[in-house]
Amino acid sequence: MNGETRKIVRIGLIVGFAVGASACASPFTTSQVDPSSPVAAAATAAAKEKGPRRKFSDIPAIPKDVPTAAQIRATVDRQQADAAALEKAIAPNTWELKDTDAYAAKARREAKPPTLAAPTEADRADTEAFARAARGRASAPPSQPQ
Repeated sequence: MNGETRKIVRIGLIVGFAVGASACASPFTTSQVDPSSPVAAAATAAAKEKGPRRKFSDIPAIPKDVPTAAQIRATVDRQQADAAALEKAIAPNTWELKDTDAYAAKARREAKPPTLAAPTEADRADTEAFARAARGRASAPPSQPQ
């Protein structure tokens, strides 16, 4: 009984695939174009026009100047050697951020920050005099455009 069920399922699948494949549009037929489309005439003409056929003589010749694997390997080795030589040459000029705590401590010791003190009466008087002079020089823009 199980063998018959498998046969029936196989036949059903084959028939289903055959019906599905026959329902697909053929790639060799021209599809219909909507006549109300603005490009309907151009699409129909392009579908009917046959394109040029390629010939074997159109295939370009194999290039003769292609480097071999050994030549490419030699070029890569030379470039890697040049890179190593360049890294060695610039090594004295490279630097890394390390031992920054000692550098910061030295910079703090060498820095001489100004002493901060509360402003005196003379400082306040100078500030008020500067503000008064600035207000005297200031003038409002004209209220009417000129």
